[in-house]
Amino acid sequence: MTLQLPIFPLEYLQTSPTKRFLSLRNSPGLLNPAYIDEIFQELRPIKPENLMGEWDGFILPTGHPFETELEELNWLGNTFDSTDDIAPLIVPVKGERVPFEEWGSASLCEVKYQGAVSATMIYDERPIMVHYKMVRSNIVAGVIESKLFGKDKRVYIYLKK
Repeated sequence: MTLQLPIFPLEYLQTSPTKRFLSLRNSPGLLNPAYIDEIFQELRPIKPENLMGEWDGFILPTGHPFETELEELNWLGNTFDSTDDIAPLIVPVKGERVPFEEWGSASLCEVKYQGAVSATMIYDERPIMVHYKMVRSNIVAGVIESKLFGKDKRVYIYLKK
């Protein structure tokens, strides 16, 4: 007797971009920026209105110098009150989440990045942009870009509600 098994294309066996991104959160050590970027490109775009509210922020460690700066500031996340009223850097002060005023505020709009139009936060007073993509309804991936970074162009983060 011969057992006949169904034939599936190779793509069927690969994990989804969502699962691949979520697995990054538990990876030990430094992550490969090219691999994170590859996953980010495959994630679904997100509309600015889907980012409203308070989000906790987390760094995907690649060894970028800006990661240290965020850690030293005790970056907790972001607060999106409207597309024109964003606290891009929330820090703890006396046990409360407060905007880090020295970095100013930001705006949110849709920008084409890596071939897809998605929500992007643009700092009002700094040459920094953060591009977002949907991981799950309560998790978004972010890529921070700035001219200040020089050759180390990107920092990878995610926000969780």
